[in-house]
Amino acid sequence: MKCPCDPDPMAEASGDALMVRAGAACRINALPNHVLIRAISFLDARQLVQTCLLSRRWRDLWRSVPRINASRKEFEGTAGTWVQQNLLFKKFFNRFLMLRNPTPLDEFKLLFGVPDSQYSVESDFVAESEDANLWIGHALQCNARSVNVSVHDVGAKLYLDSVVFASKCFLTSLELTWVILFTGFFENLQMGCKMLERLKLYGCSINDAEISSQTLKLFTIDTGCVLAEQISISIPSLIDLGYLSEDIGTPLLKNLGSLETATVSIGTKNYDTPLSDICQFLRGLSDVTHLDLLYKGRKLKIEKDFHWCPKFNNLTILTLGEWCLCADFYALVVFLQNSPNLMKLILKVRKKPDTREMFIGELEERYFTCEHLKIVEIVRPENLEHDPMLNDLEKFLVGNGIRSDQIEIKNWKL
Repeated sequence: MKCPCDPDPMAEASGDALMVRAGAACRINALPNHVLIRAISFLDARQLVQTCLLSRRWRDLWRSVPRINASRKEFEGTAGTWVQQNLLFKKFFNRFLMLRNPTPLDEFKLLFGVPDSQYSVESDFVAESEDANLWIGHALQCNARSVNVSVHDVGAKLYLDSVVFASKCFLTSLELTWVILFTGFFENLQMGCKMLERLKLYGCSINDAEISSQTLKLFTIDTGCVLAEQISISIPSLIDLGYLSEDIGTPLLKNLGSLETATVSIGTKNYDTPLSDICQFLRGLSDVTHLDLLYKGRKLKIEKDFHWCPKFNNLTILTLGEWCLCADFYALVVFLQNSPNLMKLILKVRKKPDTREMFIGELEERYFTCEHLKIVEIVRPENLEHDPMLNDLEKFLVGNGIRSDQIEIKNWKL
């Protein structure tokens, strides 16, 4: 069988041989093959192939690695235009998979190149994404347990064919960045990925009206994700939810009976977020034990004594931002009044509160009772050390029964 360093597209891509000092090479060669294979599996694919030039023994080790990292970045700086470099990358990796042994995979990572052109049409993106879909399918056929796919250039997006996930596989972790998820994606995940427990989405377009799963334990929708209107999330097995999208509206949360931890953001600066949406979203989180809540919306005026916040009877750790400190700590007071079993409060004050981003409301009763509250951690930048608002905050907490020695002030770490 040809070695991939022979004169062909694979060899052209692999570059010069790696240079290793004689003494170091002797020590490395003393290791058994399975240890060497595990060690070199952390290299990027192009570097991995170059190891076949080290010695006769190393010639075929790369073919059996349990981890593959295919990166378009490895071909930056090679001769030719971006398109030519991308073509070289595709030729290289297609050849790589052809010559590789059918060894089961622990992990498959792909950083793919998709041209972002204003003149491109949908059929262009489908064609450009074809190789990536074939490679992902190959990884799943090799029993990959972890798959991480992202796009090389911000703004360009991979057209993911969700059918590759419909066949039975052993996938437990999936992370996607700058990928378009067409209708049927989550249905295909449920159909084929019966062991999937971890799903993270960054900058993805989600077209399904419902996100559902019977196996997920950790699910993250991060910044840059675009969601279908009136989307719902129904995952009874979910333990950890991250929702940091700045898209319009908030998803409908239902059937999250196992949820314990939530790191979420509500609101957007570009549109008004209906208070009813915020209410239903918070109700869907009311059974969590750990809540990290960020508000990014516009100024929101709430009628006097309107009950927009549910009871968080299980909540023991609450993290809020500077947004809750506006209007005489209105939002902070409301949360503390509705968290009777709270043990730790964390206030992350990155800047002085923006008066355009606040909850405004009036309360007849501004006192709260948190009998189990042991510590209040205030994290702020050094330039706010003597800020009057933070001084008033400490006085407010002490006035509600929190001892001074329970309040810890920390500086942001750069």
